[in-house]
Amino acid sequence: MEKGNRVAKRGKEILQGLGRPVLLMALLVLFTSAAIGQLTTADILGTVTDQTGATVPNATVTLTNLGTNDKRTATTDASGSYIFPLLLVGHYSVSAMATGFQTTAQEISVEAGDRARADFHLQPGATSTTVNVQSTTPLLQADSSTVSSTVTSQAVADLPLNGRNFVNLVQLVPGANPGPGNGLTSGQRPDDRRPTAGFSVNGQDDTLNNYTIDGIDNNERIIGTIGVRPNIEGIQEISIETNEYAPEAGRTAGGVVNIVTKSGTNQFHGSLYEYFRNDVFDARNYYTTSSVVAGNPELRQNQFGGSLGGPIWKNKTFFFGDYEGFRLVQALNNPYISTVPTVAQYDDIHGINGGTPEALVAAGNGTKGLPVNPIMLNYLSLFPLPNVAGTNGGVTNNYVSDGVKTQFSTTFDGRIDHRFNDNNLFYGRYTYNKVTTFTPAQLPAVTTGPFAGVYAGGGRYNFSGAATDFANQFGFNFTHIFSPNLVLDLKAGYTRINNLSTPLNYGRNVDTEFGFGSNMNFNQQASGLTPIGINNFEDLGDGAYVPLNDIDNTFQYLGILIWT
Repeated sequence: MEKGNRVAKRGKEILQGLGRPVLLMALLVLFTSAAIGQLTTADILGTVTDQTGATVPNATVTLTNLGTNDKRTATTDASGSYIFPLLLVGHYSVSAMATGFQTTAQEISVEAGDRARADFHLQPGATSTTVNVQSTTPLLQADSSTVSSTVTSQAVADLPLNGRNFVNLVQLVPGANPGPGNGLTSGQRPDDRRPTAGFSVNGQDDTLNNYTIDGIDNNERIIGTIGVRPNIEGIQEISIETNEYAPEAGRTAGGVVNIVTKSGTNQFHGSLYEYFRNDVFDARNYYTTSSVVAGNPELRQNQFGGSLGGPIWKNKTFFFGDYEGFRLVQALNNPYISTVPTVAQYDDIHGINGGTPEALVAAGNGTKGLPVNPIMLNYLSLFPLPNVAGTNGGVTNNYVSDGVKTQFSTTFDGRIDHRFNDNNLFYGRYTYNKVTTFTPAQLPAVTTGPFAGVYAGGGRYNFSGAATDFANQFGFNFTHIFSPNLVLDLKAGYTRINNLSTPLNYGRNVDTEFGFGSNMNFNQQASGLTPIGINNFEDLGDGAYVPLNDIDNTFQYLGILIWT
């Protein structure tokens, strides 16, 4: 029981996998002046008084969404109070009228989770006379205890973002900091190759955050990263809760990120853009310290797209859609530096210029006449010739590779809002993300011989290879207004994530070719070349921890019934 005679009971269950979804209805029963925690909607409430400060019961209060012309009405109770719960984020007009008083109106904008107050002080006169007043933002939010920050639609649109990743906006709010550079959500690990979703709230781990979109769960369950990412063009606002979370949030020790997507209105609105960077216009990266790299490392980054929203049927049905493409080709700021066999050792490995594999054994341990293991010889044949002078007379650090990373992504969102009538509202949304990434190898692929096309690999913890991260989400919302005092809100969502990171030699059974036997490459997921370490030389073979495949399905159903 909360102060204000509130009785609240809420249920929510999220199922991972393909098991049978479970529907739990949540009931929130509110009495006068009660508060409700909300992730992506808002409330407007207030009190109607006369010129003496006495409350005015039975006054009619009308709420109008200025974007879609949706209307709601309420009647003040004996204490002159009213409330409009479960409102979409946006700009509203609120007016109050009562017999013997002039009609008073004001405009007010609400953000996700707001308990916005619009009080009215009516003056005697004819109701046909309307008085417009200027609403002000209170210095203290007295109707909610949640500690949160909101990135408004204006800030989302105007703040410069390299790569247009909305997580960079989250990292700016009080209490939040960027996550570790090699964290599971950083985009630098095989678990998730997408741009970073890493941030820490109040010192908590970067995998302990909770994401929602329009109130729908948006979490990847395996490592605790984000589900889908709407395009910046499709985000109305972002609300970040950092303490005293609303009841709907729960399940997290970190932050709660609530994204509200844009809807269409009675006016057409849209955008068209392209952002680009390249090594012609960019200065040399400050952290490019290697003298091997002359000038600027290669860089070509293009990000382009657009959005469009408007009415399908004025005052009735609205649409909004957006698309974004991202193309990145980027050389390493500091190249890989490796130790490979010298020219003489290379000749021994390949039996050229008078060299023999046995000579390599003799040089290594002084034992002559011993044959080289054929599997080991196959591994050694992957080493390239040195391409720089190196150190210690050319014995170490004698190979440099300046690999190029590529990352291409496609994002689009679509949303339809429909008003059946003033008491029945619906919207549906779909978000699609696909990111393909290639992380360059430390050592190149063989170009000739029986193992042509096989990557030598190197750097087993570089996670070199290709990755495809695919995510999509459906979200639906239905609101039924039984009366100004009884409102039902139903939501349903489905999120599917498929993260696949593969090694350089994925799909080719190199272990079998090398002579290990078929038990090493027993299926597609076990294809590739087993990594090995060789004293004094760079590792050979594919990286550790790959291939890695994470398929994640989340179903969610929830409902809120509000009785005032």
